[in-house]
Amino acid sequence: MKSFLVDIGFKAFIFFGFTIIWTILGSVNEDRTYTHTDFSLKKIQNTYGGPLRITPPRIYYELIQERQGKVGKFDTVSTYKERETVDPSGSDIKLDLSLERKKVGNLWFPIFKATYRGSYEYKIDSIPVEYRSEPLFLLPGLKSSESILRSIELKINGSTVEPLSKLVSNTPIELTSTLKADGNLLVDFYYETTGTAYLLYALSNNKDNKPDSKKVASKSTIIKDRLTRLDNFSLKLTTDFLKYDFPRRTIPYTKILKTENKTEFEWKFDKTVTGKNIGIIVPKETNPGEIASRISFFAPIPLLFFFVVMTIFGILTKQQLHPMHFFFLAATFLSFHLIYSYSADHISMYAAFTIATLVSCFLTFSYLIRVRDRKYSFIAMLFQLLYLVMFSWSFFYKTDNDLGITGLIVTIVSVLTLFVLMQLTANLNWKNLNELD
Repeated sequence: MKSFLVDIGFKAFIFFGFTIIWTILGSVNEDRTYTHTDFSLKKIQNTYGGPLRITPPRIYYELIQERQGKVGKFDTVSTYKERETVDPSGSDIKLDLSLERKKVGNLWFPIFKATYRGSYEYKIDSIPVEYRSEPLFLLPGLKSSESILRSIELKINGSTVEPLSKLVSNTPIELTSTLKADGNLLVDFYYETTGTAYLLYALSNNKDNKPDSKKVASKSTIIKDRLTRLDNFSLKLTTDFLKYDFPRRTIPYTKILKTENKTEFEWKFDKTVTGKNIGIIVPKETNPGEIASRISFFAPIPLLFFFVVMTIFGILTKQQLHPMHFFFLAATFLSFHLIYSYSADHISMYAAFTIATLVSCFLTFSYLIRVRDRKYSFIAMLFQLLYLVMFSWSFFYKTDNDLGITGLIVTIVSVLTLFVLMQLTANLNWKNLNELD
């Protein structure tokens, strides 16, 4: 029994030593992945733009307000302009997203093409009577230097706004001369663009336009912080992908329709007030570096299962291995992670995983066939396939809800392993174990 406990102590020492190595390898993989990802992401965004934020055209009028202050011992009164936004009485927006992933090195990035069509109707009688004589302005909303916009067209009451410089500079357009006889206004906006990661349709202007309290005294115009009213609002978003997620603090859709190759979302509201936006996160491809780091950090779990099962197997068959044998078997596990980590940067991550599996299992089989026999080495290799390869392979897959299945697989396998070991060792006399070979 004493010899058995010493044997367990040596195996524990080997286990913790390799755990430290895997922790270092996982950290290195993580650092390499994020460093390479950050560098490649900048290149992608320079070409296709960053996350796409669509800001609809906003109509407003300006009010002269007074601000009281103090200069020394003297009271002062200064004036500034405050923008009052006019919410549309009707909005009909259509967004089409087409996913087009791009590969840089061995990293995939979620790129998408977007088409935006927006029709807005404004009723001037929604403005308080005392302010209806104030000039009205339209702000196009093209203010992102990261976006690449094509085929831009803005129409006011059916007339195209020209020249394009008025839109590109995002300067206010005065609307007084373009109003209809009844004072109503129709605005149609269209453009095509590209983006990465996610799309956001900005209903609220709170985040972008809220003034800094330290600088407010120097501002000549302040954009009033307010909620947005949605009257007769309809936004339809069509995507050619089936998996998706939504950014935080966004409005949930009111209707969804899924077909084999596309998803249609609809947001429809009337007499609604909100401070949130509408958005969607496009699905991203799994990158090998992310898998490599997660598998490396998880590696001690498969090794622990393997050590326990091989120890019990050795006791039952009276063919126990020396701790040094376990050291070399742990090294075959490490070879799997090293091969996958450094080959997945150059070839397909699935090909890298296959090569790592074959090499690792070959090392185990060819080693144990010299230590014991063909049958013993084959059974040990099956244990390696079960605990190392199957556990690691589970990191590649997620459910439709974007949840990982690794925890479920580990739970099922661990319970089954526990059941089998309990049945096989139920009649084992632990006090009188034979001396280890």
